[in-house]
Amino acid sequence: MRARAARASAVLTMSAILTAGLGVLASPASAQESGLTFYSGSFRTVVAHFPAPTGECTPLPQTADSHVGWSGFQDVVFYYTADCTGQATGAGTLLTYPAGQWRTFLAS
Repeated sequence: MRARAARASAVLTMSAILTAGLGVLASPASAQESGLTFYSGSFRTVVAHFPAPTGECTPLPQTADSHVGWSGFQDVVFYYTADCTGQATGAGTLLTYPAGQWRTFLAS
């Protein structure tokens, strides 16, 4: 009897998760996140948002410790210098890192 109740509970839980997930996928495109967003507090507080990649050297907010490239971004490359020269560190579109580690970035 307990096994049956546990299975039923698991099925109901999975059903709720799938329903919630499908609701997000079915929401209008305007409701979806877009652009490149930098956060502090490991994805807790937005510190900068870039709606589209420019390919230009851009200062990285010094409090940023994580980022997400929601759409339109393939890669983010960080630099220790103020002019995007020297050692480049490819960071992809989802990463956490120590705040203040890099000074600038290029996004494509």
